[in-house]
Amino acid sequence: MIDERASVQRVSLVTIARSGHESLHRIRGPPTHITLLRRLCVEQRQWIEERDFEDGIAAANLLPGPASTQLAIYCAWRLRRTAGALVGGVCFIVPGLVLILALSVLFLDRHAPSWALGQRLVPARSSRQSR
Repeated sequence: MIDERASVQRVSLVTIARSGHESLHRIRGPPTHITLLRRLCVEQRQWIEERDFEDGIAAANLLPGPASTQLAIYCAWRLRRTAGALVGGVCFIVPGLVLILALSVLFLDRHAPSWALGQRLVPARSSRQSR
């Protein structure tokens, strides 16, 4: 059970943002993010107890969607409640979103599909129609 008095530490929102940005954005995937979150929040900074972190993993695994994103938001929420969750979520999600959008712009600039250029789609002929 979460003890409300013990669970909210006075960690600044800037520290949450900096920690999330510096430690979590590696192109390795959710298992690595969870390991890095454990190292940062439980082992190094000791912001969250091991049991509470494990409860967060269990809850994130029950919910649909990426568990590492949910766990990052949970850890930030444990530190500063709603404001921490918002800052932690934005700092975890936005860098990857910006990278994907930038790569999409680069790719579509050189290899845009015909529908993106406003050209009309032409249905493909089946083998029966070509006879």
